Amino acid sequence: MRDVHTVRTPENVAFEHELAGLTARALGVLIDILVMSTLVGLAALTCAAFGVVLAGFARALYFVALFAIQWGYAVVLEWRWHGQTVGKRVVGTRVLTRHGLEISFGQAALRNLMRIVDILPGGYLLGGVSALLDARGRRLGDIAADTLVVRVQRGARLKDILGEQERASLLPPGDAWQSAARALTAPERDALLSLIARREGLPLDVRHDLFAKLARHLEARLGLSRAEYLSDERFLLNLAAVVAPPLASKRPAQTH
Repeated sequence: MRDVHTVRTPENVAFEHELAGLTARALGVLIDILVMSTLVGLAALTCAAFGVVLAGFARALYFVALFAIQWGYAVVLEWRWHGQTVGKRVVGTRVLTRHGLEISFGQAALRNLMRIVDILPGGYLLGGVSALLDARGRRLGDIAADTLVVRVQRGARLKDILGEQERASLLPPGDAWQSAARALTAPERDALLSLIARREGLPLDVRHDLFAKLARHLEARLGLSRAEYLSDERFLLNLAAVVAPPLASKRPAQTH
C-alpha cells in the first residue's frame, strides 16, 4: 500500500506524491555521507599540499572547507538541484514543500540545520521516531521547514504513449512553449505525462474533465496562450511534446 500525499490546486486539479519510505531515505543519507567523506578527503589532500609552504593558511582553509561541506552540501544541492542531493537522486527521492512546490533556500537551510536535533541522541533516533509517528513521514527538520520527502515519479516517454501519426501532427515547438515547459514544476510535469499515459483507459466524460482542469490550470499559471482550434487535450499533448520530446534521438541535423 502506497503512502500518498495529495495536493489540490484552486482549479481542483489533484497532484499525487508518493511519500518516500524510511529505507530509501536512510540509503540516500548513507550515499550522501560517502560523497561528503570523499569531498572532505579531497580537501584534506589539497590543504596538505598547500601546507608544505603555508601551514597556517592550509589549516584554516581545511576548516573552512570542512564547514562548507558539512553544512553547505545538502543545502545548496537541494535548493539548486530541484530538491535532490546525490543520494536522493540515486535512490529516486526529492524534497518538496507541503504544497507540492520546489523548496526555497530558506527551507533547505532550515531542514538541514535541524539535523542537529534529529540526530539526537545518536543514529538519527529522534528524527526516525518523528518520521514514524508523523502522518506524512516527516522528521523534525521537515516539520519545521514545512517540507516532505517524496519518491520521484518516472514519467512515461511520449514516444511510448502516442502513435506515430499523432506524434507527427504535433505543432513545432516555439520559444513560448519552450519557456513554459521550463517553468513546469516536477509535480505538474508528472501529472501531465501521467494523464496522457492513462487517457485511453478513462471514461470519456472523466477524460474530458481531467484534461480541461489541467489545461486551464497550466494555461493560467504559465501564461501560455493557445489557438482557438487547440482542444484541451491537444493543447496538453503539444506541451508534453516539449517537456518530453517524442523523437529526441532523431532530430534532423541543423544546416549552417
